[in-house]
Amino acid sequence: MASSGGKLKKAIRIIIDFLNVAIGISAVVLAVITFLDTQNNKWMFPLIFLLGAAMNLLTAIKHLMTERRISGIIMIFFGLLLTGIAYASRIAIGGL
Repeated sequence: MASSGGKLKKAIRIIIDFLNVAIGISAVVLAVITFLDTQNNKWMFPLIFLLGAAMNLLTAIKHLMTERRISGIIMIFFGLLLTGIAYASRIAIGGL
């Protein structure tokens, strides 16, 4: 029988999976809306990058909870990279 710690980790991994699906769907919807009218919706680009960063960081947490620590560290790197890209795109479209 699994311990309560194992059940908690499994529940957290399931929650992370559901959050990743929700964030992924919202990122795709925002991307479609943005590319339909790029000129008026260019402010959404940093948000799309931040959603991608959130997905990477959630996946990193999931990997760090299991035996895949190296891939978790790589996911943290790419999550931070996407956060930097989001900030750079925010500056590029004319705001801080």
